[in-house]
Order: sequence, then C-alpha cells, then structure tokens
Amino acid sequence: MVALAIQDATPVLDVQKIDEKVQAAKSLLIIEHPFFGMAVSKRTIIYTDAVPTAAMSATGQMYINPAFAEPLTKRQLMWLLAHEAMHFMLSHALRRGTRLQRPWNVAADYVINDTLNYEGVGEPIEGVLDMPGARDFSTEDLYNADGDDGGGGGGGCPVGDDIGDPVDDGGQPLDDSQKHQIEALAKIETIQHAKAAKARGELPGSIERIIEEMLDVSTPWHDHLERFFQGRQRDGISWRRPNRRFLSGGVYIPGVNYVPRMGEIVIGVDTSGSIGQRELDEFNAHVNRILHTCNPEKVTVIYCDRHVNSTAEYEPDDFPVTLKLQGGGGTSFKPVFDYIDNNSMEPEVVVYLTDGEGDQSQFTSKHETVWLTTHNENFTWGTVIKFESEAT
Repeated sequence: MVALAIQDATPVLDVQKIDEKVQAAKSLLIIEHPFFGMAVSKRTIIYTDAVPTAAMSATGQMYINPAFAEPLTKRQLMWLLAHEAMHFMLSHALRRGTRLQRPWNVAADYVINDTLNYEGVGEPIEGVLDMPGARDFSTEDLYNADGDDGGGGGGGCPVGDDIGDPVDDGGQPLDDSQKHQIEALAKIETIQHAKAAKARGELPGSIERIIEEMLDVSTPWHDHLERFFQGRQRDGISWRRPNRRFLSGGVYIPGVNYVPRMGEIVIGVDTSGSIGQRELDEFNAHVNRILHTCNPEKVTVIYCDRHVNSTAEYEPDDFPVTLKLQGGGGTSFKPVFDYIDNNSMEPEVVVYLTDGEGDQSQFTSKHETVWLTTHNENFTWGTVIKFESEAT
C-alpha cells in the first residue's frame, strides 16, 4: 500500500478526490503495463505545492502538486506516474554527478518520454519533451552541457525540473556509501519488476534493453560458459521444483522445467583487503549476469580471503543477488576449492572473482575453473578472463 502524505496542499482543492483519481490511474497502469505499475506501487506519493508539477527525489519519494494533477485525465496520470518512477529506477539523481541540472533533466526526460510513448503507456501530457528514438540512447549520451532542450521547454516543461538533488529525505547530501546503497536498491527493484513482467510475457522490449544495460559487464558470460552446459541441460524434470498441484495432498512428485538450465555453479569471491566496495559492486554485476544469461540450477557463492568467511546459496528465483563486503584479510584461493571437495560438491564450473593476487601457483584443482581477474593474469591453470575495473 502506498503511504499517502499531504503537505502544503492548496486548501481549495479536494486532494482526496485527486488522490482517488491518481490511485485509479495506478490501478490501470498495473493492469495494462505491469512493469511500470509495479515500479509505481513501490513509491510513496506526497502531495505538495512545494514542486510546480511533479518530481522524484534521489531516495524514491514521488511528489505531485495537486493543482497540476487536478485537470489531468487518468491516462495522463498513468503517464506521469510512470515517468517519475523511471527517474528513480534509472537513478537519474545519483548519476548526474557534476553535470548541470537542467540539461541533465532534459536528456533524462527525452529517454523516458520516448520509452513511454513507444510502449503506449497512458497518454502524454501536452507539451512534454519528445525526441523520437531517444530510448535507444542513455541519458549521458544525450546530455548537452550547453542546455539546449530541443525547443521543448526548459527542463522538461510542463513536467518541470523533476529530478531531485542527491540528498536524503532531510535535505542532507548523500555520501558515496548511501548513493551506492540507493542505486543498488533501485537496480534490484527494477530487475525484479522486469522479471515479474517477463514471466507474464509483458515485459516491454525497450525496458528489456535497459535491463541488459544494467547488467552489462562487458564480459560475454554465455560465450565463456556455454561449453560447460552444452549436452548437460536438464531433461525437463526437476525434483527441486515439485508439482504444486499435488503438494496439498502430501504427494511430492517432480515438476517440469520448461527452461533448460545449467547445472550448479560455484562462485568464489575474493574478499581480501585489496578488494573494496567498488570492486565488489563490479563482481556483483558479473554474478547477476551469469544468473541472467546462463540460468544455472543453483549458485553457491563462497566468500574467502585467507579463509572461507561465509557461503550463500541461490537459485534463479533469487535473482538478482547482492554480494556483501566482508573479510579483509590476506588472500588464499585454495580454501574455496577445499570447501567444495569437503562438502562433496560437483559444480559444472567454478568462477572465481579476484584481483588475481593469490596462491594459484601453489595448488591445482580437478574442477573446471574460470578466473575473472581485474589485475594479475598469471594463472597456470584454468581459464583466465581479464576485465578492466573502473575502481580506483
């Protein structure tokens, strides 16, 4: 249930009636465009005249001026709600950096508006910015520091300058840790909404491309890992996924997997002192990319510095996965492989995410291994994949 707060609303307006129309628009959005509807349902709506039209804060608060909303139709409100929700999903407030606010807002509106128009979401509000084909570009691509808005009105008129500054709900600047946390939350929510919509066969193609960009880590995991699941796809029967029709009667029979799956994967995560949050975020993107493209039956993540710190198990339904920073000691890769053997695990492949500075030359393993390294490539066994880390 969306929490409703009303502050500074114009007294002559019937805000409750306006909210009823907004809620009706939200319901239509959920029915007709479930991806956008689910995204909007996560957002708190605050009615206030502190914003000229509508706006989205960096933390995910949606603001609507009741005087602006009152004359809009339900279908225009559908469009407005989806527009503001996408600002949060795409972390526009956090991605702005040192860019100028207005041209950044214009570029973001171009991308969002063209996406909504292309997907037929509601009805555009008269006078909003429109750039056909903008959905195929990122906001960064379209940003113009000279402030050219293409003649559509300053800052996305009539919606307005609707991207909040990177501040918390109290107006205090967000630190880097808070920004990373909020951005990760937005990404996880977006991917979850996309997954639910895709399961219903109702994920818009333009949104699927955006999700792909969110997961893009420049390493084609399908190509690298394909050899490990060719000929090893399950035959459609799964004891892990029982037929729910018979569970109520106490009968446990295997269900059917309609999507071919890879077997079990073990992912070793280097959590030594040389690995910081930025590197872990990049590792996290790789883990989710593997889940998304290879669809393994099970993923076991093993966190290790000099010793195994902890483990976590995931199935595709748990996607997306969030790795947690821990450890911080020295580096040894061998404990991960010892853990696998000591627990009689038989993974199709072990993927180890590391900076490459460890004891790899002091042991070997029978398990097929792919080393994803940000730095050192000196491995005498396994498959080595180097990727350029953006962490400093």
